Amino acid sequence: MPIRYTSPGLGGHRQVMIGGGEWEFDLSYRQLNADDFFVGNQIVPEAAPGGQPNRFKIHTFDVSVVYGVSDRFSLRFTVPFSTGENSRIHRDEKRHVTFANGIGDISLAGKLWLFDPAISTDGNLALGLGVKAPTGADDAEGDLGTAAAGVIQFPVHPGLQTGDGGWAILLAAEGYRQIFGSLSGYLGGAYQITPKEASEIPVVPGGPPRSVFDVYHLRAGLAYGLTPNPALSASLGLRIDGVPVRDLVGGDGGYRTPGYTLFFDPGISLTLGRTTLTASVPLRLHGEFQQNVLDMSGEGAGTFGNRGDLASYLIFLGFAQRF
Repeated sequence: MPIRYTSPGLGGHRQVMIGGGEWEFDLSYRQLNADDFFVGNQIVPEAAPGGQPNRFKIHTFDVSVVYGVSDRFSLRFTVPFSTGENSRIHRDEKRHVTFANGIGDISLAGKLWLFDPAISTDGNLALGLGVKAPTGADDAEGDLGTAAAGVIQFPVHPGLQTGDGGWAILLAAEGYRQIFGSLSGYLGGAYQITPKEASEIPVVPGGPPRSVFDVYHLRAGLAYGLTPNPALSASLGLRIDGVPVRDLVGGDGGYRTPGYTLFFDPGISLTLGRTTLTASVPLRLHGEFQQNVLDMSGEGAGTFGNRGDLASYLIFLGFAQRF
């Protein structure tokens, strides 16, 4: 939650500090398999379409190039790719499988460390600001089984689409502090502001339009350096991914599934020279969907925002090469 991958960080815990004039190539991967159908904060399998499992399988890759403008300021350009499928019962009471894949919404973001990394070696704080462009598709079509018209072609589930159809402002912050010895605490967060209220694409034929919604991500925990050379560290923390009921900017109309997922987030990071490998497997502790604005107004036309699928775990893998 959200199903589409919007988190800007690699798997595992890692502070990205890049020197002035340096380049870095990053490749991150997320695997999501979701088939637990929630209503509110309860798993209710019989409430899934047709009373049968609603399954999502999505693989996402982020390719990024980072350039250190100075020892404190860097720029990151990211191009995402994803491939996904959804298998569920449609209104013709038959199971259909739909697919979508391709390039996602590209982004460019800057990050500034507030204190000189050469001096503040026991702790630092960084702020980030960027922009996301609507380069991904939000109208990829697949089979939709209807009760009256049979199988038609219609835009697939919003979670499968590689883009959301709107520009966005990206806000981010991250920091760390040495506690004692090789133990440190870390925190980080990101928020995607989407000025556009809704797309022109209905969620179901004749239904309300799909919302272009804000997304947020929070992360905090502890990291411990296990070995200095090679640099191997492990982290344990909590992670929250979510969609708010109301956006910070613009309207809140259209169909969305607001809510959040809280994960227990163990990770590991290994640095060999100028190469870093990271991995984490967040495990769901709690999930909850909330009513959207359409639900509150009674204008949902049979669609509900307080239900959907959540993954019981995620897999993140990351590779970074410094030049």
